[in-house]
Amino acid sequence: MRTHPGTIANVELTAFYCCAQRERDAGDADSLCGDRYASRFLDDALRRRLAPLLGDDAAHACNMARHRLIDDLVRDALTRDPGRRVLIVGAGLDTRAFRLGGGRWLELDHPAILAIKEATLPERAAPNPLTRIAFDHRRESLAGVLAPLAGDDEALVVLEGVSVYLGQDALGALAGAVRAALPRAQLIADLTNGAFLRWFGRDTAERFAALGTPFVPGDRHPREAVESAGWLATATASITDRVHAWRPGLLPQLRSPQAERMRREGYAVWTFAPDA
Repeated sequence: MRTHPGTIANVELTAFYCCAQRERDAGDADSLCGDRYASRFLDDALRRRLAPLLGDDAAHACNMARHRLIDDLVRDALTRDPGRRVLIVGAGLDTRAFRLGGGRWLELDHPAILAIKEATLPERAAPNPLTRIAFDHRRESLAGVLAPLAGDDEALVVLEGVSVYLGQDALGALAGAVRAALPRAQLIADLTNGAFLRWFGRDTAERFAALGTPFVPGDRHPREAVESAGWLATATASITDRVHAWRPGLLPQLRSPQAERMRREGYAVWTFAPDA
């Protein structure tokens, strides 16, 4: 792929950041995700630009643990129903439609991201049915974009690496739009509460703020915003627990049980079902 780093917008750079983390993971002997497609999106100029963001081993491990937890949830769902629709909201440079077996995939993101993606991994090359849908939140409503996708099937909706950039109101509105269009869907989302960001994610937050893509910590747990839109939390998996299991000792144990619980519960992958 021929990229032009000087023209890449800040929001697009965050997608390349996650992609670069997956490229690094793919080269590790104990790779969690094994994303052999990630390197296709990167060139040397982009790698140099991203280098200052990639030196934090703990941030890398958390990013990959998050991705693997969601991989496993999606993989399990598709094992039970290989024809299930999978909608990824804010798909970025996600490659699951190419890596995982089964599913009818829908990737929703900004037109610029999808153009980059299509030039590198075109829809037609995916081993599973794949449709990409351009969405510019500055000009369109999510409800309007989702309307043609509406259905009563048990679709699987993935929201990864998105909620941390949204305030409570925006997250609730997004969850509500998905709930209205897909009333029987299951939602998978990583959620980070404000306390976690203030206590454990400060350095990472500062790096992303310098990029012009600041995190938006809320006073309440983001789970409440999702549940207020008609969802019910059915399961949660701690991202830091997954890091401890994968790379023991990378995250220091905290002396205070309260602080350790805050870290475990403050950054996790949540599964939601419609609240009947």
